[in-house]
Amino acid sequence: MRRISLAVLIAAACAAVASSTATATATATATATATAEQFPDHGFNPNPALFPKDASPYGTDMATWGERATQWVYGQPFDHSALFDPTGANCGIDQRGPVWYIARIAGPPVFSGTRSCTIAHQKSLFLYIGAVVDTYPCPPEFGFEPAPGQSLYDFLRADAAFYLDTVDFLEVSLDGHTLNGFDGQTLNHDARYYRYASDDLFSITGDLSLRTKLDPCITGSPQPAVLDGFFMMFKPLAPGEHTIVVHGTNTFGDDKTFTYHLTIE
Repeated sequence: MRRISLAVLIAAACAAVASSTATATATATATATATAEQFPDHGFNPNPALFPKDASPYGTDMATWGERATQWVYGQPFDHSALFDPTGANCGIDQRGPVWYIARIAGPPVFSGTRSCTIAHQKSLFLYIGAVVDTYPCPPEFGFEPAPGQSLYDFLRADAAFYLDTVDFLEVSLDGHTLNGFDGQTLNHDARYYRYASDDLFSITGDLSLRTKLDPCITGSPQPAVLDGFFMMFKPLAPGEHTIVVHGTNTFGDDKTFTYHLTIE
């Protein structure tokens, strides 16, 4: 069933703290610079702090990273959910591998939320800005079924795209620097540039405690799903304090701002 989400994140890079000896200074500098420079761009990238739009970080395309992040969100019980945690206390739950997922902040249609999170160094950050996730099947009373002759993928994909198309403004900033999209000529397009969708059905298992909070179609067993969403993958940030902010609106009147205060160890 459809579920619209917008998330916020503010991030930036800080310099290493100098030490009293030349050796310590060199060590600190090396630690601070061993971040985004590990992932040089092989072509034009309007936002060097991010992996390029068409990149496949760690061998996986961005749409698939979005599906993995959605599986992570759906798989956490409500009491341990990073999505429904207002403070950031749950941000480290079940984080594995080289990529750290940043969940959006759940809230009402008009909402401003703030969350803090401490993140291990050398992690790329997957910002889950927002997505429409359609799962199947749904309870019969929803009447959520493909038309005769329509494939399940085409049905779910069209529904997800219809609702994500209602987003009419989306801005993301990293340490006060706006991350603009690119139309091939100018950089004045907003963060809707970073849009990705499933190219096939993927499997998702939602925790039953989320059925009344997130998605009424959750069955507690593996289900086919499709997503259409806005995502960014940040290259590893330097140790220190960082902030990422997301602001988005849609034609339904939703207006959300999310702020993430991040500490990179």
